[in-house]
Amino acid sequence: LIARERENEINKALVPDAGKVPLDEPMSCGRGIVTEFRECVIGWWWTEMKNFNQKTVAVSMLMFISVVAPTLTFGAVYGSVTNNEIGAVETILGTSWVGCVYAVFGGMPMAVIGSTGPILIMTTALKS
Repeated sequence: LIARERENEINKALVPDAGKVPLDEPMSCGRGIVTEFRECVIGWWWTEMKNFNQKTVAVSMLMFISVVAPTLTFGAVYGSVTNNEIGAVETILGTSWVGCVYAVFGGMPMAVIGSTGPILIMTTALKS
């Protein structure tokens, strides 16, 4: 009996809507992406652009080099495999477009998209 009374006291102290997940109003197709983009540009992006410093430049260069170096390497191999139908320039353009589209629609702006060995093998097999 004492334990039950203590449990009732603890339950009375809880927030009435605890554990419920608030949901936004339903929107038409694509409105969520537009709303998220506006919130991101106005809220996060503007704040980060005001925080531009030496570390930002260093990290940006690191990301650029870590994406471009393998892309150039795989682009050269693509060029030799496909008789220069797909080369380094096409690989860089494809990687940049896919990365931008994936960042917008995938919800992961820092995902690194690039050519990999299995894709090269599949391209070689399809071309042969």
